Amino acid sequence: MHPFTRISAVTAMVAGVCGFAPQIVQADAASSKPVVIVKGLNNPRQLDLVGSDELLIAEAGNGGKTKVPGPPGEGDQFVGASGSVSVVYLPQYARNAAPVRIVRGLMSAAGSDGSFAVGSDGVAARSPHGSIYVQETYAPADVLPQPFRTSQDGRLLRARPFGALHPFANISRYESRKDPDKKGFDSDPYAVYARKSDFLVADAAANDVLRVDNHGHVRLFHVFANVRTGSCATQADPGPKFPGCNFVPTSITTDAQGHVYVGGLVSEAPHQGQVVKLSADGKHVLRVWHGFTSVTGVAVSRSGVLYVSELEATEKHPIAPQVVGVLTRISKKGVRSHRDVPFPAGVVVNAKGTVFVAAWSVASASGLAGPSTSGQVWRMSF
Repeated sequence: MHPFTRISAVTAMVAGVCGFAPQIVQADAASSKPVVIVKGLNNPRQLDLVGSDELLIAEAGNGGKTKVPGPPGEGDQFVGASGSVSVVYLPQYARNAAPVRIVRGLMSAAGSDGSFAVGSDGVAARSPHGSIYVQETYAPADVLPQPFRTSQDGRLLRARPFGALHPFANISRYESRKDPDKKGFDSDPYAVYARKSDFLVADAAANDVLRVDNHGHVRLFHVFANVRTGSCATQADPGPKFPGCNFVPTSITTDAQGHVYVGGLVSEAPHQGQVVKLSADGKHVLRVWHGFTSVTGVAVSRSGVLYVSELEATEKHPIAPQVVGVLTRISKKGVRSHRDVPFPAGVVVNAKGTVFVAAWSVASASGLAGPSTSGQVWRMSF
């Protein structure tokens, strides 16, 4: 998960998706089948449940019209202000809703078809109808058009519903000055979580979580070492001096006791993804769950049940061979159960144990194979 790139491994998987048009079965939330609560989203990523009746969705957008060179082998990217934040009111009852976009004008970069976008990947708020905080990705300033390079690039932004955007904290600047993992500058701020007195931001490419106080001041919360188990034992990232796979934190949440949970993509290595439980101050690792494939979302229920989105995990009953993605539930006793969710991302759970998860998270509103594969959010219980 490097700045301004698409997920190349998933791009290859999805190349053959366009030959089918799946139908999503609708059911009650209490049943075993998912309900599509909102569709037509542009690359939905992090979710935030504000109170019990307001679900915020970070949409990474579908790019734009300004062509910029992508990394070697990735092709050109198209940049625009198509990123947004959508809201679903009363998500516990919603079905097949259209997006209600309450924050617009966010930087987005994508391929020519609008899929696999990067941009406004993270969202958080403390209270309904209050300020909304949006985390933007980073790109080298010389490839970005104005005003993105000076107002959004690598920044945590603040906005009011239907209001203007304001820079709140420069996350990528902290990486450029401090480089906590000592691997050289590399930044892709990806997820944000609002606590009562501060914010936590996961910088995927920097392999750390940063703490932002209410004045926008940034300091280190936790830095992650390379993972050196399984297939990662023979790898080195970003070079021979750094054996193992980068942790790549993509998701963050807390439990009722204030412990912090961070999901790691772990360089997309199969079965090497992790969820790490940290103390509330970030100084101590309390527990690690192993065995995931590309973690992109994490949530914890009030009773301590853990939910993990695995972007590239193999589905038990895929609707097409190229479609992957699993939502994993881990009980307090450690028992794991799985649900097929195509390309899942952000996940949240309400007080009654109802789960909301972003599906088709690498698709624009036009979908990977038509509207039925547009970016969506699903509701389920399991």
